[in-house]
Parts: sequence; structure tokens; C-alpha cells
Amino acid sequence: MSEPIKYVYGPIPSRRLGQSLGIDLVPLKTCNWNCVYCQLGRTMPLTNERRPYVPTELVWSQIQEALDSHQPGEIDFISFVGSGEPTLHSDIGELIRRVKAMSDIPVAVITNGAALYLPEVRSDIAAADVVMPTINAGNEELYRQIARPHPDVTFSRYAEGLISFRREFLGKLWIEVMLLKGVNDTTETLRELAMCLRAVQPDEVHITLPTR
Repeated sequence: MSEPIKYVYGPIPSRRLGQSLGIDLVPLKTCNWNCVYCQLGRTMPLTNERRPYVPTELVWSQIQEALDSHQPGEIDFISFVGSGEPTLHSDIGELIRRVKAMSDIPVAVITNGAALYLPEVRSDIAAADVVMPTINAGNEELYRQIARPHPDVTFSRYAEGLISFRREFLGKLWIEVMLLKGVNDTTETLRELAMCLRAVQPDEVHITLPTR
């Protein structure tokens, strides 16, 4: 009999989250973006459908096992991340709430933010301590060039979702900006990015480069 798929991994060192226990809620490349810089390759096909992509109870049992097997102080964050877009898993809210009820370890959600235009997604991740969306463009054309999103996830929906989430969310909002040489690093595109960031009003902005 084969071993069950591991949906929980680590803790592993993270530049922003210390020792992070990762929770992967979707199969490889289950995503509503097809970013030009993605280290995992192309998204084929794109999807914006929310459903329980992996078995929720098995994920939960693996989270419990991981927490039981580590001493206090060995895990700095429990991070919902993974091989695609974690908010597409329709039970992410339930899992976050279970983790918060069981442990005092802060919870992070690393997301592209593209589904935050949906009220149910904003509600699902509202219990997290830190949410880390991505902003790589300040206009529709550049957004489509870099993210190559699912047709349902227009730039206006994406931007409105981020702004709405900021208004509702009581935790920390850390925005990641991926700078691509010759694409979104010109004076004009950076000004547009800055305008978008001002509209969202994150607690922190993290500038990154596609070095991996």
C-alpha cells in the first residue's frame, strides 16, 4: 500500500516567515495565473474554480501530526502556500480556523490575490494573521503580460479585491512585488505600481527578483 501524499512539509527556513510549516492545498500548477516567471512552469490549463482539490480531513490530520511532533518555538509560522493558488481550495477557511483553534502559532496565507474579488475568499482567509498577495503591475496591459491570468480575473476585479480585502482584514497585509528587468521596472511602470500600492495600503511591501 502506497504512502499518503504529503500535504504538509517542513518547517523550512523562510526569508520572511522564519521556520515555516508549509501546507499545500492544491495539485501542482492548479492556478488562475500563468506567470511568466513561475519556477514551476506553465499553468495548463488555467482554472478559477474553487473546490476541495485535496482531501481536507487528510490535510488536517497531517497538520495535527506535524504540530504534535514539534516543540514550542520550532515553528514560527504555519503557511498556506503550495504548488498553485491556495485560495482555490474551497475548505481553506475551515482549515485556517481549525489551526487557529488548536495553536497559538501565527498563520500566513501566500496568495497571488487574484480571487480576493470574491467575498467568500476574503471571508475564508480573514482569520489569518498575515496575508501575502502579489502586485506586479499597475495597469491591465502589463498585468496580462506578466500574470497571464484566467479570463475571469480581470485587472479591475483583481485590484478591487485587494482594496476590499485591505478594508476588511484585521491582520497584517504584506505585498510582494516581483520586478522583471525591462518589463515592470521602468520609471512609468514603477509609478503605476506605486499608485496601486497606495490604493491598497499594505503594512509592508517586499521587493523580490526571479532569481530561482
